[in-house]
Amino acid sequence: MQCYREVVKMDSISENRELPKLYITQPDLAEPKRTMQSRYHSVSAYDKPRQSQDIPDQYISKKQLENKTFNEMTILEKVIYFASMPFHVPRVKCELITERKKYIGLIDDYQNDMVIIKVASKPRPISIPLKQIKEIHMVGL
Repeated sequence: MQCYREVVKMDSISENRELPKLYITQPDLAEPKRTMQSRYHSVSAYDKPRQSQDIPDQYISKKQLENKTFNEMTILEKVIYFASMPFHVPRVKCELITERKKYIGLIDDYQNDMVIIKVASKPRPISIPLKQIKEIHMVGL
């Protein structure tokens, strides 16, 4: 019988419990009403300003925009491809074969028909005229 009394006491204690001292009461707010989209606005094709039909010389022709494999590119296209790579893309080592010598390094820049290449064996970049370059091959990725 004592077991029964203890259980009764525990039940009566749990009913008379107070809320915790650090309890933050939340207000009973109604859930917000969700409304569906009532309007839609789009720009029509007629509102856009028409572009001129003349293409300035600075734009690249449609033929140059085509994706080519590296072997199909000309020497000038290969040099421009390597010189204009973004800084966050790792540079690829190239083998430049000229009339006199082979250079293995990174193509850094192309200005005034001069290709600037960083060679590991030399502390400073080397500039080579574009006309002297016979072939360009990728050494490794």
